Amino acid sequence: MRKPALDAWLYLAAGSGKYTLGRVAVRSLAPGASTTVRSTRTAPSRAPAGKYSVLACTGAYTATGCRSSIATVPTARAPRARPETGLMLDVARAYYPVPLLEQYVDLLADHGGRFLHLHLTDDQNVGVESDVLGQTLADADLHDGVWTSRVTGRPFLSVAQARTVADHANQRGIAIVPEVDTPGHMAAAFALLEARHGAQWVDRIRAGESELDTTAPAAAALAASLYAEVEQTFPSSTAVHIGGDEWGGDVSANGRVAWMNAVAADLGDREVWAWNDGIDRAAIARLDPRIRVTYWSFDGDTEDPAERRERRQRRAKASDLYAAGSDLLNYDSYYLYEVPTDLDEADSAYTVADLRANWSLRSWDGDSGARLAGPMSGAAVAVWGEDLAAPPSGALLRWTAPHVIAMIETANR
Repeated sequence: MRKPALDAWLYLAAGSGKYTLGRVAVRSLAPGASTTVRSTRTAPSRAPAGKYSVLACTGAYTATGCRSSIATVPTARAPRARPETGLMLDVARAYYPVPLLEQYVDLLADHGGRFLHLHLTDDQNVGVESDVLGQTLADADLHDGVWTSRVTGRPFLSVAQARTVADHANQRGIAIVPEVDTPGHMAAAFALLEARHGAQWVDRIRAGESELDTTAPAAAALAASLYAEVEQTFPSSTAVHIGGDEWGGDVSANGRVAWMNAVAADLGDREVWAWNDGIDRAAIARLDPRIRVTYWSFDGDTEDPAERRERRQRRAKASDLYAAGSDLLNYDSYYLYEVPTDLDEADSAYTVADLRANWSLRSWDGDSGARLAGPMSGAAVAVWGEDLAAPPSGALLRWTAPHVIAMIETANR
């Protein structure tokens, strides 16, 4: 019996550094047979010039589950690629009407941005229609074009509305990066699932109030279904953000990375993004090199001194990930995060001036002032919605626009 065809991911490897080349198809083989795969790929510009072996890996990434080429391939120094800049909007905790989302797309397109990252799920709400979770139009009320769940009482985008935004983004050359945050920040998802299946069903998959049990096969199956669904909702998106932030303390460093690697494998040929704070220094070698890391904070901005010290002792620095070949995007919480309340213009002006004077794509830790040896691949301003005094509107767009423009211009200097 012949084994089915596989997809293999290729990586350049030298020492501890690994750089993603892309995915190739492998034809079906008889048991015990081998084959040679030929592919022409461009080395990432962040990879230093030199000689590399090529790793071919199938399934969920494990460092021991890859085959290495016997011969090496040389790479030359490449010019720096144009930074990939964008914007993250928290559409879970704050409802953005479709026209406003389209205006944000236009802001990015008009100033050289490349992507709009939509944070779709959080503890307070699931911001998009989801048959997997039971957030359907049949169980929602429609008023003035806004769907509101009868279960959570919170508004959400229908699939049709999400695709309207995605179509507009595609026309303007802006990539949509949808984020479904797992395994944490699942409280709203659990509420929806309880309404559909009951608490006993949900207890099989959860660890605590808001986190999936990463050891439960049913939890992994649910996550796989959620990511398959978001791929269907945003069929033109080539990247998906899988969350992976603010984990509970019961999952080991290797367990966190194993979860992210398994989710990445489920996403096939999609580019996979994840937050940095689930990655410990000790587990970097186990992380799938194809996972693009959105680096927001070394210590999670905790105000507890002991917790801060503990996190800084074990978590991966941006410099550790950079040295290992990970592709990084700068989401620096000091310079690039917004948690707006009353839209004070003085606050916006100060943020913009501070960013232009002190931030760069090499910045990653405001506490130490540490900078990377080279720039990250891009950056995004992140607008969080938990403290907004009023629903998002044109006023919020006008307040955030100078920050977004300043980031794009500074990144391209």
